[in-house]
Amino acid sequence: MSWLNVKHAMRLAPWIRVPLMWPEPGLEDVEEAQSPEAWARYFAEGLWEDFAAKKPEPHEVDLLTNILAMYARKAPPAFPGFEVFLHLPHPRDIPLPAYVDLVEIEEGEDRETALRELTHADASYAIEPPIVEDFDSPHLGTGLRVLRYYQDPDPGSNEVHVGLRYAWRYEKGTEAADVLIILSDPSASRILQAFEDVDAFARTIRISPDEEADTWNS
Repeated sequence: MSWLNVKHAMRLAPWIRVPLMWPEPGLEDVEEAQSPEAWARYFAEGLWEDFAAKKPEPHEVDLLTNILAMYARKAPPAFPGFEVFLHLPHPRDIPLPAYVDLVEIEEGEDRETALRELTHADASYAIEPPIVEDFDSPHLGTGLRVLRYYQDPDPGSNEVHVGLRYAWRYEKGTEAADVLIILSDPSASRILQAFEDVDAFARTIRISPDEEADTWNS
């Protein structure tokens, strides 16, 4: 069997992986892995130290701590079971969540149909035709990248959101699954400014065999 390998993405700046459980399994003795608040404080202090040219104002570390803690609590339930990463190039930016997981292939569903459905390439709800492009990964081959604009589904809202999705089909021997990455944001500029970083992030995702599960560089 194989597993979704996000190890390389975990080391890729400006991305932060959000634990899905507290305390994080295997890190029960690590202080920052005990709770969303402890994790958020650790990264807020580290980000201001590593990424900011100037020292923060007195309230800014607390502000970022609160923002990160909120995302740590609220982002994983949006897509249960998905790995969650936050794109945060500067401590004053608003985090942009990215979700990654394997999707079971429905019996008889061909690759092209599945990838177009996963990426919403033919979304009837989009306010203009989605931008559908082939996307090459060194580990997963050629998949799809789809950018689309759509109206907030909440009744009474006229807000336009931007969605960005990537999908590939992984097939090796008797194993097969689709790989899906999901991002969305009400700010088109936030998505577009992150585009190169998201592409780089997407190209780090891979599938690895079980025997490499404990090898960091696998």
